[in-house]
Formats: sequence, C-alpha cells, structure tokens
Amino acid sequence: MKSAFGSKPSHWMLTLGLLSSLTGCIGTNTKTKQAEALPEWVVSPPKDNTHIYGVGSSARIENLALAFIQAEQNGNAQIAQQLRTQVSQTNTQDTQVTSIQGNEQVLKVQSAYTQVTTAPIELEQALNEDRFVGKNYVYALQSIDRSRIIANLTDALNDLDGTIRKQAKSLSTRSDQDPIAEDWPHYMRLIPHFAQRKSYKEELSLYSTQRTLAGKADSDIQATEKQLNQALLSYGFDVSNTAQANQLASALSQYGFTPKADGLFTLQSQTDQHQEIQSGRFYVFEEGALELIDPNGSRLASWTVSARGIAASQKGAQSKATENWANQAINAMFTWLTRLE
Repeated sequence: MKSAFGSKPSHWMLTLGLLSSLTGCIGTNTKTKQAEALPEWVVSPPKDNTHIYGVGSSARIENLALAFIQAEQNGNAQIAQQLRTQVSQTNTQDTQVTSIQGNEQVLKVQSAYTQVTTAPIELEQALNEDRFVGKNYVYALQSIDRSRIIANLTDALNDLDGTIRKQAKSLSTRSDQDPIAEDWPHYMRLIPHFAQRKSYKEELSLYSTQRTLAGKADSDIQATEKQLNQALLSYGFDVSNTAQANQLASALSQYGFTPKADGLFTLQSQTDQHQEIQSGRFYVFEEGALELIDPNGSRLASWTVSARGIAASQKGAQSKATENWANQAINAMFTWLTRLE
C-alpha cells in the first residue's frame, strides 16, 4: 500500500515537471522570436549605382502569402515614389498677348514640347530581394535593375534619333538657311518626336549616374532641333480675322506658336454666346468653329468647340467663356498639326 501510495506523488511530480519544462521552452522561444530585431534593410534599404530599392510593409494576417503580395506592392510604390518627377514646363500663367500688330510677346518655342502627349517606355517589373515576418507586420525588399532600364532608354533614344534623321531629310533647306513655307508639314511632325526625346532624356537622367551626359543629342540632331525652333518662330498665325484675337494669340503662345499679322497661316472663327443665370451667378456658353487657312488661301481644317464661363458678373463670365473657347480651339488645332501619319 505504501509503495502504491508513494508512487502516485512521484508520478504526478514527474508529469508536472515535464509540463513545466515544456511551458518554459515555449515561453523562451516565443520571447526570442518576438524580440528578434528587424533586418537592417527594413530600416535602411541598400544603396548602390546598379539598383533602386524600396521597402514595403503590410499588416500580418493568417494568409502570409496575401500579406506579402501587399507588402511587395507597397515596396514597388516606394520605388515609384523615388522616381517620380515633374516635367519642368514654362510658366505661362502671367503671359498675355494683347497685340497682333508686329511685336507680339511670344514664349519660348520649347514650350510646344510640353503640350504633346508622349508614350511612356515599358520598364521591367520590380523583383523581390528579401522578406521578413515580424510580430505585427511583414516586410518585403523590392528592387529594379537601374542598368537595364538605362539600356532600354538608350535604345529607345537611338531609335527615335533615327526617326528624326529620316524626317529631317524631307526638309528642303539646311540648318543654316531660313525655312520655306512648303516645309511646314514636316516641321509640325517633328514636334512630337522632339517631345518624346525630351521625355526619354528626362527619364534617363533619373536613372543614370552621369546625368550631365545622359541622352545628349548628337550634333546633327541638335541642328535639326534648331531648324525646328527657327521654323516655329518664322511661321506665324494671323488672328486678325477673329473675334477672339487676343485670347487666341495668348493660347498660340502657350503652344510655342507665333501670333502675328501676315503670318504663314490665317485663323478664322465664327461663334455664338448664350447665357443663363443660376443662384445669382452668370453661366455663359460659347460655341463655334475655328478654321485654319493655309498659305494658299485654302481651308486646311476646322474644329467645332464648346466652352463655358462662370462668374458673378456677366462680363466676367463672357470673358472666361471666350478664353476657354480659345484654349480648347488652339489645343485641337495643335493636336491636328502635330499628328503623326
């Protein structure tokens, strides 16, 4: 009986001892895992000349695969944020062209390049370099290969320069000669090419470590661009036959075109206005067509535009409607002139 009774406490003590030992092990492992420090790349992403890195995080959930997908997307977004840049454009807000007799104020012709929608180059997808599971969050280290992007952009620039050279062969004059009227279609079609080149060059400057040389044009490309700038200054648009002369002249300047009397092109317009009053404010609507007349007096094209102006006064609403109409009309004309065939 004693031995049986005495074995019971020994049995329970052994069981309790094992449980205590296991509990101690679990507690020790848990504390160690929770206290594990974050990898260095989470706090300080790598930096080098060949790659661009981004670190993304996401709340830790039961489905870790889904959590890491979100973390990688956030890492890619961080890379994009590093690369985001604003294209520098000529400030045209304070520019007004109020005369069409001779010496009109004209913006830099390069402003025309900012008005063309350019095609973005397709960049390679970001790759995952490392992952880490924390107590409440998961982390992902993403990267893109800077050197491959530079190579892609360089190839795109070389192809584009070949297109510019081919287009330049259609010009009748050399870079040191004045442009002739018959060449105006060729010059207009050069605008989107140089706009695309400017876009590629700015992208290349983001990735390249040699920013001063990135995308620099060869001497013949520079000469062609100089020809284009001279042509845009030489060719003029006569707006004297329109009721919106000042507004159209200002809009032309924003697109790098020259408004002047006896220009190569003539603009004609025919519009109507009507108004409504709502809650004490004037709503003026202007609708009508803008016509582009070529050097031979023939109509090249026309665009029907509708615009609206809102103001506390009738005069203010009319002025805004006319300004908006002129901007939309010139935008439509610019898009047509610079179309690629």
